[in-house]
Amino acid sequence: MSEIKSHFVFGTTAAYSHVPPIIELSISLLKTTPDLVISVLLHINNHETSLNLIDNENLSEDVKSRIKLWPVGEKRNINDMHNLFFDMIYKSGEVYAGILLGSAPWPNPTVFIYDAASFFYVMIKSKVEEKFPHIKPTRTIAYNPVPVGEVLFLAGSEENGSIRWLDRLLDETDPDARVKPEQNLLSGANNNSAVDPLVQAAWMEKFAKAYKACLFESDRTIKIPGYKPFHAFERWGTEVDYGSLQEIGWFQYLSGYQQTLPVPEQWITCYPSSVIEPETLEALKKDEYLTSSGKKPFIELGWYERKPKQNWGEGVKSFLDKYDAKSVVYISFGTVVNAGPTLPALFEYLEETKTPYIYAYGNQKSTLPENMRTILEESEKQGLCLAPDWVDQVGVLSHKSVKCFISHCGANSTIEGIEAGVPIIAMGRKGDQVLLSSRIHDLDLGIELLQHRTGYSIGKELTHRKGILVKGTKEALKEELVEAFNRINGPEGDEMRLKSRKLSQEIEEKRQGEWKENIQKFGLYGRE
Repeated sequence: MSEIKSHFVFGTTAAYSHVPPIIELSISLLKTTPDLVISVLLHINNHETSLNLIDNENLSEDVKSRIKLWPVGEKRNINDMHNLFFDMIYKSGEVYAGILLGSAPWPNPTVFIYDAASFFYVMIKSKVEEKFPHIKPTRTIAYNPVPVGEVLFLAGSEENGSIRWLDRLLDETDPDARVKPEQNLLSGANNNSAVDPLVQAAWMEKFAKAYKACLFESDRTIKIPGYKPFHAFERWGTEVDYGSLQEIGWFQYLSGYQQTLPVPEQWITCYPSSVIEPETLEALKKDEYLTSSGKKPFIELGWYERKPKQNWGEGVKSFLDKYDAKSVVYISFGTVVNAGPTLPALFEYLEETKTPYIYAYGNQKSTLPENMRTILEESEKQGLCLAPDWVDQVGVLSHKSVKCFISHCGANSTIEGIEAGVPIIAMGRKGDQVLLSSRIHDLDLGIELLQHRTGYSIGKELTHRKGILVKGTKEALKEELVEAFNRINGPEGDEMRLKSRKLSQEIEEKRQGEWKENIQKFGLYGRE
């Protein structure tokens, strides 16, 4: 082993989908930089799966000895995102202090890299390091886990499509409702000061009413470079619970995210925006808020190739082997399933057309509507469907029998579908899923469905898809599905496959060229 000269700390967010790219990046950095060690803060829910990721890489003992995972919080249900997130806010500080105390024989940390979705690390890092004045403060870098279109929407300049106009509009609507630093419940991290619950409840009621009028139900047009213009409400394909602490927490999150932007000295990302949204990336690199008009670097370090595991899930490979090429539909809506009340239309359509399918429901069958469970059970009896607790998504998508991928268009799933060369039927429900669904459609890599939408979208004509009125009924969704499958089953589906393979080739070229060089340079960061 080389003499260790540098120590990076990664702070991950609670959502598991954000963790694998950071583990993959860590491994790549360790392979390239033999005198580097890495500590990773992660929720205890993600500990075992992350260890498995490391074990599956067939790493040398030297590389494995230079990465350490530091679990935070307590085991929780994977759907309990609210408490998972707060575990990281209130408990990662003491774990980071443990890293500083227990680094030896490794050197003290030199660089702290935090998932920008968990902006609270900026405050945690500062508060913890104040208690160790004898240790030189680490340098701070933000890691972006999502498409840059979403980052511009959240926190860029208004000319790049940001919703920074929201504060002005709120002040006009109700100046007492806007999130102010002292009201931001997520910014305190280790702040134990008491909040009067009645005062807080009254403010939250006012807050929700104002945000509902200004954003969730706003026809204001958003123009992000590289994306078609859309109304503000179009970014939410779901019903919004205006009284929910979790929904209101999104605005607390937005405020904190924007407030911490001046802190990191540069940005890194493993999302291949230069391939998927190149115009958007160029706009971000010059953005006033995110990169100080180009003074702060925003560097891609690569999308890591994901290969099929040996085990694809119980019975999965044998099920796929039974069918001809391009005949099986693969369905997954991510870790937390929120596919909307019209979802049974999809399974009814597949049953009616006798289309074989695999549904990766993430061990959440008990949460599905009863009629959906009935359809699944009947299809499983007929041998038409397989719905295991877990599948290796990369393995499934690599199989020649897969016709298409019906997806919520999370960041990881979207690129895995593209790299597999499989047409994507996109059902983005909220956040970057919605942006990626539209991007898939615009790049002719698949087809965006809209009739699964709920909430304010119902009865509205969408700007980014002119002429389409959202009805949000099972019948309307089934009509969309019929059209989508007719297109995918024909020459258009073959064109989608060719375009996906072309983008996948671009990703591979960057992996072997630009991204490889960037990783080599970044492994030496912070040694000046």
